[in-house]
Amino acid sequence: MAENDYERLRQANIRRNQEKLALLRRKADELSALAKPKRKRPYQVRPKAPTGPVRSSGRARGIAPDNLPPDLSLSPSLASSILGGGAGAGAKVRSADDFDAGRDMVLMRAHVRNVVPCSIESMRVLPLADRTVVAAGDKRGNIGYWDVDGVSEDADGVDGVVFSYWPHKCPVSAIVAHQAAPHKVYSSSHQGEICLMDFEKEKYSMVHLWERPVYSLCQAQNSARCLYFGDEKGGLTLFDEREGKVLTTWDVHEEKINSIDFHPEKPHMLATSSTDQTACIWDVRNIKKPRDEFANEEPVEYAYEDQAFDNSENLAALATAFVVLSEYFAWMTLKIRIVWSIITRQAFGLLHSR
Repeated sequence: MAENDYERLRQANIRRNQEKLALLRRKADELSALAKPKRKRPYQVRPKAPTGPVRSSGRARGIAPDNLPPDLSLSPSLASSILGGGAGAGAKVRSADDFDAGRDMVLMRAHVRNVVPCSIESMRVLPLADRTVVAAGDKRGNIGYWDVDGVSEDADGVDGVVFSYWPHKCPVSAIVAHQAAPHKVYSSSHQGEICLMDFEKEKYSMVHLWERPVYSLCQAQNSARCLYFGDEKGGLTLFDEREGKVLTTWDVHEEKINSIDFHPEKPHMLATSSTDQTACIWDVRNIKKPRDEFANEEPVEYAYEDQAFDNSENLAALATAFVVLSEYFAWMTLKIRIVWSIITRQAFGLLHSR
């Protein structure tokens, strides 16, 4: 009996000692692994960073050729057309008295051109005396310039040449150019960008970024570099491009301002239209309350003033013209009407939704 007890005690001591030895071996292996020196990696020379622009093809970047963004550098032929190009030695500049609506307002194949790839959101005919250039902006931020008098290499019978640019990344809300400076074309977008295309400097740049989307843009009659723009909250803002800052902002409407237009002969008279179903006439010398206000049943898309409206003799002819235009736009969701202002004693053209 005593031998059995002794044997059990001896076997227990052997197991305990084996466990201690196994633990010591594991610790010794860990220490030896940490003590081994790391294998050094072979030295590699890093390539120097390129000092110039990184050039890569659109195919390498996975961009299809048809979706490449257009270059923002100005075309020399377009710049020369805007700055000093005439209509040609044999071209005839017609006067306003020589215009006949029945004869001249005829749509032909040569008068139709795809200027931008998407639907057009804004358009402007540049104020050039001896050349016809049309600027159009689409919903993706592209702006196309159609030089109607340019020489086209196409043999499809379409007049002019089209130059495309991509200054914005969202719908182009307005395009303006002043009579005194037709070589400076301003554009605005729904991201609050106001860009300038300067044909003299051959440069396309952003001059201001507003905090809200811009839906309308207009230049002051007596200053081509003073811009009035309207935002989605009904704010009318005056921006001086020479100083590069906003001078003041007025809350003139409750909802977004769709259009801004100056009287061509009264530089202090300003007309605005809004989605709040009103159109107003303002005096920029003291914008506290409108000189006159017109309420409409539908949102007013556009309101404008014209010196011809001040002449009552021209009002009947203008009304007839508006009837013709209203019939022409009958297939659209737009309606044209003329409102007479008793206070300002002038007619007021409204374009609104049905």
